[in-house]
Amino acid sequence: DFALDAIRRLLEGEAVEVFKKEFDAFDNNPNAKTVNPVLKFYDQSLERLANDIPATQVKSGTVAIWYLYNMGFVIKTPEVCFGIDIHHRHAKKLAPFLDFIAVTHNHDDHYSMPLMRKMNAEQKPVISNFFPNFGYTKAAEFTHNIKGVTIYCGEANHNDRLKKFTMPMEFVCPTGDKKFVFFTSGDCYNHEFLNKKSEKIDLYAIHPRCGMIPVNAAQRLNPELTFIGHLQELGHEINVWRWQFSVGRYELEEFKKINKKAYVPVWGEKFIWDGEKIIGCQK
Repeated sequence: DFALDAIRRLLEGEAVEVFKKEFDAFDNNPNAKTVNPVLKFYDQSLERLANDIPATQVKSGTVAIWYLYNMGFVIKTPEVCFGIDIHHRHAKKLAPFLDFIAVTHNHDDHYSMPLMRKMNAEQKPVISNFFPNFGYTKAAEFTHNIKGVTIYCGEANHNDRLKKFTMPMEFVCPTGDKKFVFFTSGDCYNHEFLNKKSEKIDLYAIHPRCGMIPVNAAQRLNPELTFIGHLQELGHEINVWRWQFSVGRYELEEFKKINKKAYVPVWGEKFIWDGEKIIGCQK
């Protein structure tokens, strides 16, 4: 089974078999075919979301969460469905299911231009600091309210050169008589840029190798659970900003030392927030 083989390769760091030029050619051509199991798994992760999102009936008081790639997530409540940092060659397939999307910064492994254009054409907001549309803003600390979801946008450096380039975002999602709060720091490189608005963060997504020290960020935000993402970024050269899953395992051990919960999600994986905690729901 190519999916299981691809997962094994990814977890063991063997996705080095996919080179940047190979991935770029595949990712930039929606009609391209491949025999590479990792690239097939990359595509299968999107197909899973495209099939599962509309089929998932979210109960009051709960939230469904899908992890696609890098820092890309789809979140669905009983009232709204939205995407964050969605990148995939077939991302436009998700447009019919999304009420809005949010993009933390202007690096193409965090967005899909065909998806953004499709959303814009359908007059669905795209929250970003670089793509002019209904959700466009260059204002720091800007707050959006879309279909009951409150989005607090911050401002952060990506590195010493790209200053005020990234928007950390906090999403407050009502569901029944509860609220699910998701925080993403995108490619922020220092935890001191992170300022939460809510007392409780249910889920936090972090890039562990952009200068940020994950445990410092988790101690600052104090989330119930941290997802260690942005691993095996195939658009980067091998050993040049392509972080293997061993990095995720290292960070999990660091989280254990401070008695905080963390998890390394795999492309296409689905989760449910049951009103108190995140539970795995991969089939």
